[in-house]
Amino acid sequence: MKQVLSAIFLAVLLAGCASSPFETAGGEPAALGPGEALAQPDATGARVIWGGRIVGIVNQDDATELEVLALPLGPGDRPRREADGGARFVILHKGFLDPMTYGPGRFVTALGRFTGIESRSVGAFALDHPVLVAEQLELWPVNPNSSRANLNLGIGVSF
Repeated sequence: MKQVLSAIFLAVLLAGCASSPFETAGGEPAALGPGEALAQPDATGARVIWGGRIVGIVNQDDATELEVLALPLGPGDRPRREADGGARFVILHKGFLDPMTYGPGRFVTALGRFTGIESRSVGAFALDHPVLVAEQLELWPVNPNSSRANLNLGIGVSF
């Protein structure tokens, strides 16, 4: 009986651990962040996971560009909201992303390929932005605690 309870406890404990939302069957991503990509443009083609806070969105005919302020990634590849921002980077996503959903202030993580560096204006300044062509994209909930289930009884009580 003790072994059964231990196994159940271990299963519950492991289920609570955050895992990456991405399928990495194409090989493990490189440990290369957006800041390092700026310093290593010869790393073009590397498969990476980057994330941060969306600061801009532009829809094109067949793709959407997200400008993102890089943040370090925590458990489950979630951007660490309390961390200071780093380099800005661009996520190029094939297809349409709704600006009301993927708007400034939302948090996103992408798995894809680092394809090069583009110079973009940020106010009156020109800044280099590494570009990631997304294979997979994860938009995080507005409320970081929303992964827990909410139960409303309809009488003003919520669990």
